[in-house]
Amino acid sequence: MVKAKKKTNDQPGQSIAPPLNESGQEPVSISHNPIELSLDLIDEDPDQPRTVFDPQLLQELADTIRERGVKNPISVHSNTEKSGRYIINDGARRYRASKMAGKQTIPAFVDPDFTKIDQIIVNAHHANFTPREWAILIDQEEKKGKQRIQIAKELGKTPPFVTYYSNLLKLPEPLAEVFNSGRCEDVSALTQLFTVWKLYPDDVELWLDDSTVEVTRHSIRSLRDFLDRRAEQESSPELISQEIQLEAESTSRERKRRTTNPFKLRKPAVQVRVEDRIGFLLYNRRPSRFGRAWIRYQDNGEERELAMSDVQLVGLAEGE
Repeated sequence: MVKAKKKTNDQPGQSIAPPLNESGQEPVSISHNPIELSLDLIDEDPDQPRTVFDPQLLQELADTIRERGVKNPISVHSNTEKSGRYIINDGARRYRASKMAGKQTIPAFVDPDFTKIDQIIVNAHHANFTPREWAILIDQEEKKGKQRIQIAKELGKTPPFVTYYSNLLKLPEPLAEVFNSGRCEDVSALTQLFTVWKLYPDDVELWLDDSTVEVTRHSIRSLRDFLDRRAEQESSPELISQEIQLEAESTSRERKRRTTNPFKLRKPAVQVRVEDRIGFLLYNRRPSRFGRAWIRYQDNGEERELAMSDVQLVGLAEGE
């Protein structure tokens, strides 16, 4: 049961959480004024695609809440599987920051009509909403049996937009790694790269093995032009000069040497330690500022941005 709490901040327009009905559930109605809910009665949405929160921004928000409180109430709905509890519609960052700030309650609107589409629209207006989060959200809607044209209409987007982002989760493994690691999140660039990969898979994968290559629209276009020219020359042997043949043989020998040389790491991975956990440095993912880096933990695959001063280098290993 939700216990009434004595108000301590005297903010106008707020009230205590409503009493539960005979079945132990809160009456299903929209609260037009925010109510004070105990943080212990609130759960995050398990289907929320956003699982990574910038720790620095979260700490800054916690510091602000500690001093001034939560000025913008979160939105919740009753948890139908756990009597007397609530699930967050919108406001996971404020919820987490409030717990970090040591708060016991948080202002909230109870909105049982808040749908997943509402959540998508709210999240999409956040400046840091990533292409991967778009892809996950659209994929969730497709798994419900919705057609892409219906999803596009509900989101206020075009059908091609929905198609592009939906396809991001269906990329072949080498390209999926480029997207998932944050090496490239440009949807148009990834679409172009997929087109080139279907024509020249081995060449594209060899190109991506070079971690110094920046995956951009311009670099992909240059790669496509080079491969197309080479294919045209190879289709007309009489046009291939001896110099081109020697260059091709040299390139082939270099590729073989790079893949068989036992003294070189084909895909080096920097292993690190953070407190008592082992992880790997994501050197292709851009940090928010100098002195920080993204780490992927080995035990559960979680990715976090940390200060380099908190990271201990362990060694260099062969990546997968």
